[in-house]
Amino acid sequence: MATKNIKTTKKNNKLGKIISISNQKGGEGKTSISLFLSEALAEKEKVLLVDWDAQANASRFFFKETPTSVFDCLGYRGKESIPANKVIREVHKNFHVLPSSISLANFTTPFGVEDFSLLRDVLETVRKDYDYILIDCSPSLGLSLENALIASDYVLIPIQTRAFSVQGISDLYGTIEKIKKKANPGLKLLGAVFNLYEESRALSGLAEGVKKYFPVFKTVIPRKEGIPQAQVKGKMLKDCDDKIRIPFLELAMEVRSKINDKEK
Repeated sequence: MATKNIKTTKKNNKLGKIISISNQKGGEGKTSISLFLSEALAEKEKVLLVDWDAQANASRFFFKETPTSVFDCLGYRGKESIPANKVIREVHKNFHVLPSSISLANFTTPFGVEDFSLLRDVLETVRKDYDYILIDCSPSLGLSLENALIASDYVLIPIQTRAFSVQGISDLYGTIEKIKKKANPGLKLLGAVFNLYEESRALSGLAEGVKKYFPVFKTVIPRKEGIPQAQVKGKMLKDCDDKIRIPFLELAMEVRSKINDKEK
């Protein structure tokens, strides 16, 4: 897909809602959910997926090469910034990606208070062009995550239903609460999504542990071998079978519903 400046037209003049897909633990399915949830939302609205992880897995899913990335938009440490609309890539008319690169691994140390809001400043320049902006966060609790949370309206937390997956969620909750108090009082918890879900009595206890910190989505993403296989092959959600497609379409509906309820 060729790089080009993106021109967007949207049905309404409302600013897009920004959602961080976040969990400081690796292997919880943040990128899988970010990819397929973005595509599901883009069936009805305009969506921008921000790859905010130096591993750039979401970017590589769509593009072999990304000459510029979100890091080039930040102006970090006085570097000249590139406008986001010159870096954003088009997947299809309703679905765009702001790609990442290994350069983002250098974004670790704040050199001034302004470094905590660099991503917010970038996204404000394109926010009017989208209904939803999803941020695929890196598995960390540092400057990168704080930038994402300061930029966001909502947080969605993917969690695998495994015993050690719920360990550390109190730390994530603490970070979210700190950002709400100090930098972004409008930040809201959209909820936790159980990923690679398998029904069992033991897992129901884990779910109750998560609910102590986060509201939980009714929709779950079941454990299906086809999901990682599809993403390894670069297969879009629209080309997957219904056993994969339907849970993500239902999750997209629930995301819309939750946001509408919170905006009332």
